[in-house]
Amino acid sequence: MNINWQAIDLVMFDMDGTLLDLAFDNLFWQQAVPQAWAALHQHPFDHALELLKPQFKAQEGTLNWYSLPYWSNALNLDLTTLKIQYQDHICLRPHALQLLHDLKMANKKLWLVTNAHPIVLNVKMQKTGIAHWFDHLISSHDLGFAKEQELFWHKLAAQYPFDKKRTIFVDDSEPVLQAAQHYGIQHVYGIVQPDSKLPARQQLKFPAIDQLNELSSSLLSIQVEE
Repeated sequence: MNINWQAIDLVMFDMDGTLLDLAFDNLFWQQAVPQAWAALHQHPFDHALELLKPQFKAQEGTLNWYSLPYWSNALNLDLTTLKIQYQDHICLRPHALQLLHDLKMANKKLWLVTNAHPIVLNVKMQKTGIAHWFDHLISSHDLGFAKEQELFWHKLAAQYPFDKKRTIFVDDSEPVLQAAQHYGIQHVYGIVQPDSKLPARQQLKFPAIDQLNELSSSLLSIQVEE
């Protein structure tokens, strides 16, 4: 991947499906939550899943979609405890740590910019131990808009000023990438295979990274500042 790193000051990373394997989130929302809800209401799993799908679909792309407290209340389940029970399934994507190290050694600013609720962000930072690599950990819930919404990007820039022409943004969600590009971020990249247990995606609309070390391959020519 040919990137002119001399023209980049800031790299923004999404969390789930970008630095972390999306397999955990798919397991949690497609199996753990429906199983818990089915047990609560004494429904068969398949029936519970069908009943939940329209509820999930109705909130897609909004802050509610990503809010653990919202779904805990809506489903009458303690999803924070459930998330912690499943936390052993949380894992980094290959080469994530090396990439963060290489970017820091090249004196790039690193921000984690996620739609995950702060409760979930905290659980995942505790589990993976990567928080210290980032200059900022930013949850869309603190800004009041999901990353798919244009107002998120205006709020982000107002609170954390940055040069959108000298920024790389990496996210596995194409609607999010579209919103970021529309806002004016010049360099946006998707992820080919966010969930290691699912096939690689085809015909993506944005340039996409398969393995994270592709992003840092051209960093070797950068002289680390003293």
